[in-house]
Amino acid sequence: MFSSLKGKYGYLKKQPLRTGLLTLFMIACCAAVFLFGYITRGSERNIFTIIAVLGILPSAKMIVSFIMYLKNEKYAVSKDIYEKVEEYIKGKDVCYGYDFYLTSYKQNFCINTCFIFDGSLVCLSEDKKSNAKDIKEHIEKYMNQNSIDGYKIYILDNKEKYYDRIKSVDVGYKKSESDEKLYALMKNLAL
Repeated sequence: MFSSLKGKYGYLKKQPLRTGLLTLFMIACCAAVFLFGYITRGSERNIFTIIAVLGILPSAKMIVSFIMYLKNEKYAVSKDIYEKVEEYIKGKDVCYGYDFYLTSYKQNFCINTCFIFDGSLVCLSEDKKSNAKDIKEHIEKYMNQNSIDGYKIYILDNKEKYYDRIKSVDVGYKKSESDEKLYALMKNLAL
């Protein structure tokens, strides 16, 4: 019910609930460990308190993740775009995915959907705040760091142009190992 992998449709919509529940569970476990130690030892000064405090550290990280997912849930790809992409990409062997929210020190970028084909990374970003040039530079920076080259990056803000690019994909095209490496990088860059 809650498992949704990066790049799959609905990822940004499901993650706040998933991380929220996981965070509550982790905090409850820390509280249970602390209470167990307090009840059995009669004082908060025991090894169980240390274990509970150390357990709060990953819980705090999960709280930050929960807030980020909650804040960015609005950038999830719409059902309309999802259905069109699935219709046009059906039967084509390409790497593609949805709901990529890239974070950087200066700015965050929303990529609703992207696909990799024949030396091109084609992205659709409907976020009006995101600058296509900045998104492209951000992705290129990490491509260079991961020794991925030979790809042109296209950041489109028009759905129809994006659909036209998908339609132009040759049915006989087979994704390469390099395509899969770039797609894995995109998933790693995303929230």
